[in-house]
Amino acid sequence: MRSALSGAISRELKPKWAAPQGVDVEKLVTVLTWNLNRDGSLSGTPRVVRQEGINDANRPQAQRHAEQAIRAVQLAAPFN
Repeated sequence: MRSALSGAISRELKPKWAAPQGVDVEKLVTVLTWNLNRDGSLSGTPRVVRQEGINDANRPQAQRHAEQAIRAVQLAAPFN
């Protein structure tokens, strides 16, 4: 069930995701958490849990990466 839910959410997020441009941005991983209402709408704002892959070259894009991740969740809501 978890795997199916994760896959469904990923499919809804993918078209909304726009990665920032720059050196080593493909190494950045932003992990978010968010709560959903029963109807699939967001209950509050998504929050950054952690970021991985940050190095000196991509540090300037890390904050933008997190902002874009949050934006993708907000644009994809409500989730089916």
